[in-house]
Amino acid sequence: MASVTGSTKRSFATMSVEGGARNGHASLPTPSPPAPKQRSLPNSTRSTPAPLPNECRRIFDSRASIVLIGMHGTGKATLAMMASVACQRRVIDIETVFHAATGFSTAVYRQQFGSSNRNLRQEEVLRNTLQVHSKDAIIVCNGGFPLDTSSQGLLRDFAVAHPVIHITRDFRSVQEYLGTEESKVRELLALSTPVFRRCSNYEFYNISETNAVHLSVAPAHQPSVPAFLTLKRAERTFFKFLALILSSKNVRTTTKSDAPTLDPGHFPLSYIDLELRNYTCAVQVQLSDLTPEEVDIEELEFGCDAFEIVVEPVQLTTDQAEDISKSIFRVRRSTVTPVIYHVMPPSTSASYTTTSYLANLWHGLRMAPEFATVDLAMDEELIRAIVSSRGSTKIIGHIHAAMDWYDVFWLEKYDTAMRLGCSLVRFTRPANFMDDNAAIQSFRNTIYAKSQRIPMICYNTGRAGRRSACFNQVLTPVIPEKLRTSSTFDLRTQRNPETSWLTAKEATHILYASFTYDPMEFYIIGSAAGYSLSPAMHNAAYQACGMPHHFDRIQTATLDEKIRDLLRRPNFGGTAVSQPFKIDAISLTHSLSRHARAIGAINTLIPIRHLNEDSSIPDSDGVELFQERNQSGPVHALFGDNTDWIGIRSCIRRGLSPANAIRPTTTSGLVIGAGGMARAAIYSMLQLGIKNIAIFNRTTENARKMVFYFAQLAASPSAAKLFPSFVQASLPTFRILSSREEAWPSDMRPPTVIVSCIPTHAVGDEASPDFTLPPHWMQSPSGGVVIELAYRSLNTPLTKQVREEASALWICLDGLDLLPEQGFAQFELFTGKRAPRRTMREEVLRCWTDEQGHSNPGMLRTRLEAMDEQEP
Repeated sequence: MASVTGSTKRSFATMSVEGGARNGHASLPTPSPPAPKQRSLPNSTRSTPAPLPNECRRIFDSRASIVLIGMHGTGKATLAMMASVACQRRVIDIETVFHAATGFSTAVYRQQFGSSNRNLRQEEVLRNTLQVHSKDAIIVCNGGFPLDTSSQGLLRDFAVAHPVIHITRDFRSVQEYLGTEESKVRELLALSTPVFRRCSNYEFYNISETNAVHLSVAPAHQPSVPAFLTLKRAERTFFKFLALILSSKNVRTTTKSDAPTLDPGHFPLSYIDLELRNYTCAVQVQLSDLTPEEVDIEELEFGCDAFEIVVEPVQLTTDQAEDISKSIFRVRRSTVTPVIYHVMPPSTSASYTTTSYLANLWHGLRMAPEFATVDLAMDEELIRAIVSSRGSTKIIGHIHAAMDWYDVFWLEKYDTAMRLGCSLVRFTRPANFMDDNAAIQSFRNTIYAKSQRIPMICYNTGRAGRRSACFNQVLTPVIPEKLRTSSTFDLRTQRNPETSWLTAKEATHILYASFTYDPMEFYIIGSAAGYSLSPAMHNAAYQACGMPHHFDRIQTATLDEKIRDLLRRPNFGGTAVSQPFKIDAISLTHSLSRHARAIGAINTLIPIRHLNEDSSIPDSDGVELFQERNQSGPVHALFGDNTDWIGIRSCIRRGLSPANAIRPTTTSGLVIGAGGMARAAIYSMLQLGIKNIAIFNRTTENARKMVFYFAQLAASPSAAKLFPSFVQASLPTFRILSSREEAWPSDMRPPTVIVSCIPTHAVGDEASPDFTLPPHWMQSPSGGVVIELAYRSLNTPLTKQVREEASALWICLDGLDLLPEQGFAQFELFTGKRAPRRTMREEVLRCWTDEQGHSNPGMLRTRLEAMDEQEP
């Protein structure tokens, strides 16, 4: 279990004592100047030295300890505590270790024994700590722990085989924390930031959060919101960053871990490498477009599969470096799409130098972007050095040249990129005439014929090159509509000749206009489908993305032959399955995802039009299943999946505070019900690492059957492929609560996750259950999250109880939170594209009415206003 060695916040006045006096004033606490010279990059690419050692290796042991360094007030301690639970690592605070070893703080020790003695003891403490805790720890070097020359050397050496992360933050937050005047803080940052960057191999920009409005339900129904929920987005962004650093592709061992996964979700497309999917697009956004505080990043990213940040290779000043760091993490905070980091090649302008290009490129790699481009015109040894230091980042070999596509130059560059270890290539050429688009297809065919190849992005640039860009299959560049129509667009194309002339909607439209893709029909099937909000939600998404699809509802009491005929239509694209068919519809399928098979229920059916050569069904986690989306034709098989568990999992993660971070050995959950949704709820809890689960259901026998099923599943050999290793470490514990009067099980802690999966309205002759939770089941001192899955009524007895009677530490989410979350996953299965999340959320809220057909303007307004800050 993770433990924490804490530290206390020190005032700026206290910090200033250890610095001595300078010019009659108390000096600022700063790291001592480094002994070695800072790397200097000459203009000649062939004479450019390799990067420093700590930048040469970003491949670590899976248990390698993580070091966090940075200024006071950047949030290192908070991030470390959150990550310690998620990673199951102990937190070691260096300042506290120094105090334990010497009986003094570093500041007081300096006063008592002088700077030289303090530095010697400090080096000894740091060296011992790094040696003793080289694995399974998160080591925090607080801003008050001065980094002298020796300490800097120790950290640089440690960074060769360990992640050393520089935590930074906006100036105002740091100043507020220190509580001192602006000029002193700016001086302190100017002196310390370069040193911290030289001692680290990664950087995390901790964006300040000021409210919890991203929990859209909270302002609408709860009078107060726990303050710790303001950390949710910081937690999510930091975990996503750590997931990249500690990626299985980026570690030397595959030792199973007892720590919960850091991956932010299990949406269908997350299993498929982006570069392997067809007709994806990446939005191009200049760094200068991302620096204004008011920029709407989600609007810029709309309809795209990746977010490309375009950086001009100007001198890497402190401000330029901060803009890069902040912009990358603002994009990560606001979207779920991968980041492509692109520094414009030096050849773009005579004012750009290779020195500045490399400085900007090396700095960008510190943020672990999913992709980064490298100029193939550079020296091969330098490219090799960049590739070897990439960590989890996939390198795109990039070149823009005027040579004809028939020139052997392009084949040579392709082979060079593959030989040097690039994951993809991107070739662009200026087009002057429409005929230039014909030659590019011949070149593509030549590449496709190669026995060994890597994915290729290939298109002509400029207005005349638009057609070639439309039919480029991998990461076609697009530009946001607002930038394409802006008065500065011509200037953009002059400064960067590779600027896209296409918007995402135009790129999508041409695929349908050219009959590459076909309009498809989608449905929701259920006995009460007439009330469903799914048609409105999906149709709004199709319209926003420029897809000519249509989503309709079919209300039926049986899955008769008429329904079966509909599922075999040439333009059938897929259907959502609602009650009471989530189990019965399995009989219609020829193949199930591993998740649907484990749950024993489905809520999604999609057609399979192309079988493998041996007539088998394509792998559900393979790219083939998505390559045939949006294409009509004979249906040869039906594939069943379940996205309910993904929606429930997302809601649990979104509503659970960092204080209640899931600990596999102690966290408890409660599921109300024993139907298909209850099965999805249990499965989502197990996937998250909740291994102590109680079930309450009116019919106890049904609860017993469900518990028996999941106990058998968890103990079966298939569990190794279903659940993360931390779930497999020990079998889960299930308890059945036979009545509301029964005491909470003594061998379980009070639940912090409660999911109600029972109807909130009358079903047939059965009256509404009007369920509320017994107070003795809600005794968690840190509260938790309660999820009411239904949405016909938002003011159920359970939601009223949580919002009005329970402790303010409890957060309540409802079906209007769940429906879009599972809908995002369905959209991916239906179309093979990322869902326009904001559009779908907004449409659900606009179209909602209660059972009497009444809307709730107050709720609608509050939730829509909160949409801008909602977690993506």
